[in-house]
Amino acid sequence: MIDRSRPLQESDAVTSAELNRATRLIAVRSRHDATGLFAGNYASAFRGGGLEFEESRPYVAGDDVRSIDWVATARIGEPYIKCFREERNHTLVFALDTSASMRFGATGRHKAAFATRAIALLAAAAARAGDRTGLILFDEAVRAQIPAGRGRGHTWNVIRTAARASAAPAGTTRIRTALRAMRGYASRHPTIVLLSDFREDRPGTTDGSIVGIRDGLRELSQRCDLIAIGITDPGEEELPRAGTIRLEDPEYPSHPVVLDTGSRQVRAHYRHAVIEWRHRTNRILRSGGAETLWLRTDRDPLFALGRFFEERAKRRQRVRA
Repeated sequence: MIDRSRPLQESDAVTSAELNRATRLIAVRSRHDATGLFAGNYASAFRGGGLEFEESRPYVAGDDVRSIDWVATARIGEPYIKCFREERNHTLVFALDTSASMRFGATGRHKAAFATRAIALLAAAAARAGDRTGLILFDEAVRAQIPAGRGRGHTWNVIRTAARASAAPAGTTRIRTALRAMRGYASRHPTIVLLSDFREDRPGTTDGSIVGIRDGLRELSQRCDLIAIGITDPGEEELPRAGTIRLEDPEYPSHPVVLDTGSRQVRAHYRHAVIEWRHRTNRILRSGGAETLWLRTDRDPLFALGRFFEERAKRRQRVRA
């Protein structure tokens, strides 16, 4: 594993090379996937900074007469209209939770690695659309930030930094920490994508400390377009029937819980608690002004994100109409 508290040393060369190869595969695959309908839905789903003139063309029945290009019409002798295109002056900032709970993965790929795949898809689509991207990595503190920028090299740096951090998730979750860092981007009215499992519950609590972030979310969402992507693993949703087992929270290992998974009542209670936690978390995020999307680690995020963009683009068209 890579110790995230220090830079790579020479002794880490093999691990670093393996990580770089894996990251390049993610980046190449994501550039390939972030094309066609996916890229089109992304561009339609997120607003640009304005409109800029593209060309004049002959008027056809049904065109808006308010768009007539009177200079071209007078010069050519037949009606022409001005065509505009959306100016892409948009900023997309990723806030990635790299805490210890993101290390869980029952399907062969843990939650942090899965979140990196989602970031790579979004970063590739943003690059195709000409948008700027930035990155915030956090657990109980902000571990790294990449200011918003454009270009293939910048996109590669965002993906590589996310992949490196997700290779060794550690620490406890403090979403408030990420919210403070996000405020630094608020003056640009960006879209901020918060990727986390939102497992911020402390041992012995019943409502979950995530309740305390509602006001921070609400303040941020008034100045930003805020999207909260929850990362879940199917291994967290149901208990296996495996007799008496000892469960340990990776963020609070000193508070283990012993459960009899052979009991149908215990398994049902656990499943109900998971559903209630999801509903409660979703309500808190939405009441804070965030749009929510939940992704499962056993399903490629490409399709879920594609549907999300498509629905968002349709809502935008309805508002315009």
